[in-house]
Amino acid sequence: MAIVCLDKLVSDGFNIVAVVPPHISEPSYDFMVQFAKSKGQNILKYETSINEPDFINKIKILNADIAVVCSYNKKFKPELINSVKSGFVNVHPSLLPKYRGANPYSHVIINNEKETGVTLHFMDENFDTGNIIWQKKIPLEPQETMGTLFNRLNFLCADMVSDFLKQYELNPVIKSVPQPFGEFITAPAIDAKDFKNYIDFSKDAYHIERFIRALNPFITAMTTFRGVFVKIFSAEVCPKKVKEAPGTIISVKDCLNVATGDGILSIKSLQFGSYLISDAKMFIEKFNPQVGERLG
Repeated sequence: MAIVCLDKLVSDGFNIVAVVPPHISEPSYDFMVQFAKSKGQNILKYETSINEPDFINKIKILNADIAVVCSYNKKFKPELINSVKSGFVNVHPSLLPKYRGANPYSHVIINNEKETGVTLHFMDENFDTGNIIWQKKIPLEPQETMGTLFNRLNFLCADMVSDFLKQYELNPVIKSVPQPFGEFITAPAIDAKDFKNYIDFSKDAYHIERFIRALNPFITAMTTFRGVFVKIFSAEVCPKKVKEAPGTIISVKDCLNVATGDGILSIKSLQFGSYLISDAKMFIEKFNPQVGERLG
């Protein structure tokens, strides 16, 4: 999102006084720095923490009117938030207060939401809880994936930030409303190292099919077969009732049909270990999976 928004703001001619990349230890640091430099931008880095006094002083010296934050996973202290005249505006890819957290893209698909969107809001000391400035909604498509939604929301984010800043230049008084209090559905990271991207075949087939789309392509839904990891890229649902245990292969014709907690998951494309990336038909030809064998 940060790359798409920066590119849009540069193209639209805004006076950007500095770009703050992630910490040098983050995997995206080099990419962000090189992209910003290619756009002729001033890079402003911090040593250890974005809240360190020396960095906050550097921000104050810039005398910036407003700051825009995209895809940043650090909490900002009041001293930092108050170092810019009109504060820090965060761009969040969900309709807050729903889906606060690191990965709204996946969770709205998993939960079968009909719509999502983008929220511009003021930053405060917590994640995604500041006053809402502006929201836009979009419908989720029937076969939405994390990748397609990621693209659509990132470009919507960029357009919204540009439109917002154009209005701000005309009138620096920003109207906002507090977010309501209460318990709302959240969007935590789905971390592969904690096996949170592994398929639970005891869930119903519709849930699993959404889970697969919701992780495609950046995280990828995983399982195992014959002790080897398997990535599942796409699948379809057959609502037929089955008696076999969840994860059991029940037929191996052109598709790999697997029993779930409710219904059949028909796997269409997958990766078996580091050996093969293919459709299900080729996987069946190469590895001869047997009815009664188990995934997971």
